[in-house]
Amino acid sequence: MRVFPARTDVYTAGTPADSLFIISEGVVKSFRDLPSGRRRIAAFFFARDLFGLARAGRYVNTVQTLTPVRVDQLSFDALTELFEKDPGLELQFLCKTIHVLRETQHHNIIMGRRDAVGRLAMLLRLLQTQDGPADGHPDVPIPMTKSDIANYLGLSLEAVVRASRRLERQGIVEFVGRHHARIIDRQRFEALASNV
Repeated sequence: MRVFPARTDVYTAGTPADSLFIISEGVVKSFRDLPSGRRRIAAFFFARDLFGLARAGRYVNTVQTLTPVRVDQLSFDALTELFEKDPGLELQFLCKTIHVLRETQHHNIIMGRRDAVGRLAMLLRLLQTQDGPADGHPDVPIPMTKSDIANYLGLSLEAVVRASRRLERQGIVEFVGRHHARIIDRQRFEALASNV
């Protein structure tokens, strides 16, 4: 078990990949800094998610903690040995990998939205369901900054601020502080978050 404080790099893009990580607690972001100076966030990972898959022996993106994080770190050699001993574990790993692919597809769907308000609503719904179905619960924890949200949604910071204000003005979502939102009008929120 390893513990990382908030805003700490777990690893950086291009460094040799030797381990896979499974989050026990906390949230991380996976990103790449572009030559233009912009940052693109590829994914947010939460408790029970895994990260660290690589290409050609090197990590593809930088992974940084958003909150204090506890992870299990498994070397690829140890993981191979575990798979050989326990085929059921290999199936669990495959299911987790498919989950990561599903999240990537979901991100692509969000990016396909033309409206900033719709993109933000879809992200809020994703955040709300991280611990299972929302079941009508109105609270949404937001562990990332607005800049992180903008970089994930492919929007400017100003567009995210405007979209947040619009959701509040329309009485759909209330933003309570920087890291918390509350769904006020569930029906309109779901219609907006589902409309592709």
